[in-house]
Amino acid sequence: EREREKEGKKEGFVMGAASNAGAETPSNNPSLRANEDAMRQIMHLVFSEIKPFVTQHEPDVPEDDLPELSRTRDLSKADFTVQWSRFCAKRKLNPAEYVKNLSETIQKQIEDGAHQDGFIKSVQGVGPYMNIFVKRQKVFKLAINAIIEQGTKYGCTNAGQGKKVIIEHTSSNPNAPLHIGNLRNVMIGAHLARVMQACGCEVTQAFYVNDLGAQIGLTALAYSRIYTKIKPTMKIDQWIGAMYAVMNTCQELQQVGVQPGDLEDACKAGEDAVKALLEKALAEAGNDEKKIKSINEYFDIYQDLRGRFQDMMDIMIQDVREISDIKTEAGKLNLAYERQEPWAIKIFRKMVIDCLTGVQETLSNYGVKHDRFDFESELGWEGSNDKVLEIMKNSDYFVPQTECNDKGVPQGAYLDMDAFIRDQKFKIGKGGYQKDYPPLYVLR
Repeated sequence: EREREKEGKKEGFVMGAASNAGAETPSNNPSLRANEDAMRQIMHLVFSEIKPFVTQHEPDVPEDDLPELSRTRDLSKADFTVQWSRFCAKRKLNPAEYVKNLSETIQKQIEDGAHQDGFIKSVQGVGPYMNIFVKRQKVFKLAINAIIEQGTKYGCTNAGQGKKVIIEHTSSNPNAPLHIGNLRNVMIGAHLARVMQACGCEVTQAFYVNDLGAQIGLTALAYSRIYTKIKPTMKIDQWIGAMYAVMNTCQELQQVGVQPGDLEDACKAGEDAVKALLEKALAEAGNDEKKIKSINEYFDIYQDLRGRFQDMMDIMIQDVREISDIKTEAGKLNLAYERQEPWAIKIFRKMVIDCLTGVQETLSNYGVKHDRFDFESELGWEGSNDKVLEIMKNSDYFVPQTECNDKGVPQGAYLDMDAFIRDQKFKIGKGGYQKDYPPLYVLR
């Protein structure tokens, strides 16, 4: 406990221990020092007032044996408290009686005028607890003066000095603008970074760029076909997000047997032509409910996108007509990028950086700026992904992929974390890991 106290990990103040949290003797005009925990300084001031009473009552007790001063959970009952149970147990004393006598002694001296200019208003014995009430107007004045004097530095400490922290946040897919879910992560990550900086840590804010995967390949396919043919008509990340929405819809239409070019021709011909094409597609779907649902859904989406991005779609559909299988074509583009083919790198990196430029413009509105951008593709290029996977596969807890697990269904490869936790004899349940801990799936 004493070591934890030194580390500042416990919000308490050891009554008998010397501390550098404030002056050793109370002052009529104390002040809070910058770059130190304000609450702990206030607790020290309270301690320095009450310590003479305690040592007078217990002159032969070593200071290290005295209990600690701590904050209370319910401020209506007390501002600070001291728990005497352990102290009394070692001396075979009744804690309630001991605290009652000690509190009455201290309270009488306070009422007799001891430390009239101090912070303590009164003390009260409640079972094994000695509850302490402070003169709140005096504490508030102390805090307000410190805030005025220290300004934006108030509350900052050096507790984390010398520690390096990396906080990865936002990390939205680099093929669309930020949405409200991303903004939640931005606010949590950026504010956590500022809290850590206020504690004296050296903080790096990182953005993990997910520049691989099916949706990135689809976007790159659209970007490569139309970027040089038409100028953006909106913010660049929104423009790229629209490219993805259109190309993904065209891919989904192909998957249900509808060529996007045919639907585009029907849209130009009018409602009757669209209705006829829809009825034909539904008839060909037969009784496949999933396919029927997709046909209806993507007919509606295509027409909605056409109403919003017609200039872009007029250009894009000309190229889409020549792509017999969008999914396969996007996959080939992705594979070329993973293989570091220069022409593919040029397409992907230009698209991703353009999109991130628009994202950063949005983040700037909230005063958020990342220090580094780490690309997923580079982890693959340098071999880090393969190294990690190899380590996982060599683990005693690795379970390989199967087409039929014990429940008769396919299951991907994973690490059996529940078995690991039990073998390591980690605590399970309340205050520990959850029972039946879920597996860690290997996705690459």
